[in-house]
Amino acid sequence: MSNKSKVIWSEGMFLRPQHFQQQERYLESYIEGRASAGSAYGWGLKKLRVDLELLRLGKLSVIEAEGVFPDGTPFSIPDNEEPPAVIDIAANTRDEIIYLCLPLRRPGTRESIRQGEQLTQARYLSTSGDVRNNASENSEMVSIETGAMALTLKPASEDRNGYACLGIVRVQERLPDNPVKLDNSFIPPLLDCQLSAVTSGYLEELSGLLRQRGNALGHRLCDSGRAGSAEIADYLLLQVINRNEPLIAEMRRQKQLHPEELYKSLIQLAGELATFTRKEKRAEEFPAFSQDDLGHVFAALFSSLRQSLSMVLEQTAIAMELTQRKFGIYVSPVTDRSLVAEGTFVLAVKADIPGDALRNNFPSQAKVAPVEVIRELISASMPGIMLRPLPVAPRQIPYHAGFAYFELERTGKAWESMKNSGGFAVHLGAEFPGLMMELWAIRN
Repeated sequence: MSNKSKVIWSEGMFLRPQHFQQQERYLESYIEGRASAGSAYGWGLKKLRVDLELLRLGKLSVIEAEGVFPDGTPFSIPDNEEPPAVIDIAANTRDEIIYLCLPLRRPGTRESIRQGEQLTQARYLSTSGDVRNNASENSEMVSIETGAMALTLKPASEDRNGYACLGIVRVQERLPDNPVKLDNSFIPPLLDCQLSAVTSGYLEELSGLLRQRGNALGHRLCDSGRAGSAEIADYLLLQVINRNEPLIAEMRRQKQLHPEELYKSLIQLAGELATFTRKEKRAEEFPAFSQDDLGHVFAALFSSLRQSLSMVLEQTAIAMELTQRKFGIYVSPVTDRSLVAEGTFVLAVKADIPGDALRNNFPSQAKVAPVEVIRELISASMPGIMLRPLPVAPRQIPYHAGFAYFELERTGKAWESMKNSGGFAVHLGAEFPGLMMELWAIRN
């Protein structure tokens, strides 16, 4: 027979304490089985408060704590259970987790002891209390024995076999003049992410990063009014942000947010952002979720999210201002010198002539050069920067029907002069009816 089998009640049976104990074990096992089926991580802390005054004296004391042990036992200090005894933190303690411990239930062993008895790992301490019959108005108080959880605090270096344990704090060190310094980056097993200043801080930071990146993308797309492939990528990234920003905001307001729920949402966001921000276009591998190691799990995940959302917003393709001046000369100032050093420049041209004629004739009739020497090259009939016709529009810039695209060759004396020039100049030696020109810089 299992020690958790159901009791069969029948008329005329002789009742013994064992019947009620067995029935209690059965009910506890039944409830635990039903509750654990909903989540593999239904244990952790919901509340925790330690005595800061005693920390200054080199001691650790739990004032308030609420949660569920890994074996499924709920607890509430001081409402239902007495706080565990205060412990002294050893002088040589470094980076050590302190656990709240409860002896495990073991078949065939005594579960409770009375005050003064010497039995190690008893699960309950027997105490007496007066209780009134709540079904009668005038009933007298009756003294009954109840069991209080035998809670203890144990450092990680101490043997904890036979105990259900919850890591509550990590001691960074004990200073020479006794004060205990706790590790503020430690995240204990949680049932509510709002309990930890680390996870709630992560959520606040992430919410701000999403809002900042979303605003920047929104302004860029509204100002551009274009629909090239670069803008499409921005639209898709903005879609990811707009989908997740209200979700993160709701999680910040949620009263009880389980860390597994948060982890699943954030790892999905990190994977989506990798499409836009990682060179490999693939999500990196993150640590598997572990209720016992939330600090490591979330540190790696938030580092990736922070990096993805903090990348400098740079447009791949930039429309250069192209202004018509006198004598058929168009001028485009260059304010970003890195574009000349590393970028590719494309001149998009449209005119009311056949496309083949435009592609064939425009390079010979157009002279592109640094703005400082354009007149000198025109007077001397010297060549400028060569224009190479492109079969299709580069994917980074918008495609418009009827336009021909020419790449500026990064060779020759005229191009070398661009390194110290204030901008490009374009001169047309012939008339092109209905002429439209756009100059684009593409970051490589």
